[in-house]
Amino acid sequence: MITFERNNNKFNFRVAGILIHNGKLLLHTTKTDDFWNLPGGRVEFNESTEQALIRELQEELGVTIQLERLVYVNEDFFEYDCKKYHEIGFYYLMSLPANHDILQKKEEFYGLEDNGRLIFKWFEVEELLDLEVYPEILKTDIKEIITGSGIKHSVIRQ
Repeated sequence: MITFERNNNKFNFRVAGILIHNGKLLLHTTKTDDFWNLPGGRVEFNESTEQALIRELQEELGVTIQLERLVYVNEDFFEYDCKKYHEIGFYYLMSLPANHDILQKKEEFYGLEDNGRLIFKWFEVEELLDLEVYPEILKTDIKEIITGSGIKHSVIRQ
């Protein structure tokens, strides 16, 4: 995976998917985190962002996604686990096969990777304003991100 550490700094090249079904957005967290984010992960060397997202969702949920289009590029600076992060993220609008059981989930559910380390849940888009969710721009711009014709770009310093 493309991640580098130097001193107290860490760089990540991340890819994530935006999956909306019946007005709800799929997010994930872990048992130890107090925030939510979009499903995805880090890109491997010699792997395109599209290939990385398909691989990550296969690993995390055991499903082959369909990529719709790149909608958002984010450069994020934040602190996590006592480290300063610089993260570049490519965010794609994606879909699941019709009638997939994940689309029917009503409660939190566990992913497959790392013995269910990731916890997934569907949230109403309007609920994002009241959630601790990253990147924070999702709270205010999710509708514009998914309906816009171009690619949105942001730089976020926390």
